[in-house]
Amino acid sequence: MSTLRDIVGSEEPTTVDNLPADRPLVDLLFLRGVINKEARRSAYNILYPRTSTRELVLRGILGAAGAFFLFGFIMVIAANWQELGKTFRLLIPQIVMVGCALGIWWKGMSSLPGKFFAFGVVLGIEGVLVIMSQLYQLDADSVWFFRRLVLFPLPVVLLTRFLPLWSAWIVLLIAYINIEFEHWSSDYFDEPSVAISSITLIFLLSMLVLISQVSRGRNSWDWVRAAWFRFVLVFFTLYASVIHVCMTYHGRPGVNDILDPWLMIMEIAFLGAGLWYFSKIAPDLWSLSLFVLAVDIVILVCGLMTLPFGISDGLIMGFLMSIGIFWGSFVLLNRFRIRLRDSVQNEGKEDSFSGE
Repeated sequence: MSTLRDIVGSEEPTTVDNLPADRPLVDLLFLRGVINKEARRSAYNILYPRTSTRELVLRGILGAAGAFFLFGFIMVIAANWQELGKTFRLLIPQIVMVGCALGIWWKGMSSLPGKFFAFGVVLGIEGVLVIMSQLYQLDADSVWFFRRLVLFPLPVVLLTRFLPLWSAWIVLLIAYINIEFEHWSSDYFDEPSVAISSITLIFLLSMLVLISQVSRGRNSWDWVRAAWFRFVLVFFTLYASVIHVCMTYHGRPGVNDILDPWLMIMEIAFLGAGLWYFSKIAPDLWSLSLFVLAVDIVILVCGLMTLPFGISDGLIMGFLMSIGIFWGSFVLLNRFRIRLRDSVQNEGKEDSFSGE
């Protein structure tokens, strides 16, 4: 009841305007019968405003209701799909596309609802292509089909600047590049899908880092610097790169291994560059943790492939190596975390001194 003591000990007359209220004071007034339940609830709303939380809950309920409505609509269409004619089947995604385009015009491309409407436009374009491939017996795995899946929605993706939409488009891009290269790349790569995915993701992550550096200080490019998008892109890039490095190291040299060793060298250099960039240039604990984990896995797997041990001895040696490698990585990341925290605190002190 510190507030009550402050009120009693203060010589200044207490009014409604200067009353330093808090939760204990409101509870005391309610217990003494000074205010009723509605007044107590209103006082709580004034003292602890929950406008943002309430808006988030309402948006969540609205999103869940929209998702259930969309799911029910899709199930009704799927149940009666065979009875629908070709024209009506093609009209369904086109109606969705036109409706979402009107939604963009209504809400604006820069708003969050407008970005979701742009997502609906892309889904409508993809739906038209998928239904056309089914109605006219097109090859769903052909390069022709995936090329249009990637190119047709690209203008909307570029204009929207919506990272979830970019993530979905990148998945389609990787699938298209794998299909495009799967015919001729079999002479150069043991596993074309893993190799091409690794090259594509390294290129995209490098472009993201380059754009983030070049556009530093420009608010219009802040959408590119989202931490979750960088983390997801780093994760998938390292996933493909680590798999390809381990597979190439385990493989035997032959006719199909012309480019694999060179790509492995590039991926190892990429791991080193990522450690240097996220520890020195743009400190980021989460991205650095992914790179350190990737290096740990490469050292552990390649080390077990190199050591001449049997199955039982290999398991014991792998257990001991994993403890040592991951413990050393934990110590390294903990030191980096402490150094990063100290640098942030020092910058905060310098800002406070400059403000004074």
